[in-house]
Amino acid sequence: MNLLAFDIGGTQIKYGIVSHAGEVLSATVVDTPKYAGGEAVIQLLRELSRTMMAQYEIAGIAISTFGLVDAYSGLILGAAEAVEGYAGMSPKAALEQEFGLPVSIDNDVNCVALAEGWLGAAQGAAHYIAIAIGTGIGGGIVLNHQIYRGARAAAGEWGYMRIAGLIWEDHASMRGLLAAANAKMKNQFSNGYEVFAAYDAQDPQVSVVVKDWFKLLATGIANLIYAFNPERVVIGGGVSARGSLFLRELNTAISAELLPDFRGMTDVVLANAGNHAGMVGAVRNWLQSNKY
Repeated sequence: MNLLAFDIGGTQIKYGIVSHAGEVLSATVVDTPKYAGGEAVIQLLRELSRTMMAQYEIAGIAISTFGLVDAYSGLILGAAEAVEGYAGMSPKAALEQEFGLPVSIDNDVNCVALAEGWLGAAQGAAHYIAIAIGTGIGGGIVLNHQIYRGARAAAGEWGYMRIAGLIWEDHASMRGLLAAANAKMKNQFSNGYEVFAAYDAQDPQVSVVVKDWFKLLATGIANLIYAFNPERVVIGGGVSARGSLFLRELNTAISAELLPDFRGMTDVVLANAGNHAGMVGAVRNWLQSNKY
């Protein structure tokens, strides 16, 4: 059994065919028609679906999308400013009506979390959280193998937490690291990779910035460990490209923020479900929604 999967971002849409076992059989990327508005996005999904259905036999359509999503009605509830008019629309309802196939939909970070539990770094864990660290900080919560979405589909929006009076994602994201380094070094850096390169070269001023950043990032993660007591915390996003070195540094910083009884209780690991995790997680959500 194969499914058509979409991973809708504010800039690009990934789509392709994914098997019921999570194998990505085809994958293509197109630009999101964000300046044309929400209806143009829905129309593009219809057109791409027709094209794919002419080539493949599919059992349903699985969607991962940016924004706050009511997974049951498919309605985009908010946090979708990248495409004007996308909030208030239901890609799920539109495609079900058009093609008569079962369609599932969920937030993109929730889908990545599901992919990590199915085929990635959280395999075998019943309780885990996924934290995506990029320009902001978002996440997904899995309890008893099921996504926890919250009363209004807004669970996991922990980037908005306040720590020591600071909005966490404004300072503990890669955007926050870059801003802090440039404030210290008079705009020397273009991206986080350059900041870490200076840190690895033991630049004393950058070292202070990066260590403060690790402390703030670790404080937020420690708070989440206290709140959810997960078996694993899966770290993804651009920062994870730093690999095992980053993981060691982060684990050291988290341990320093946790009380002794909580140290070692949760494994902190790097995401490894791959570049198509959004599509794969969307398929996992479809399978769960349709009781497979």
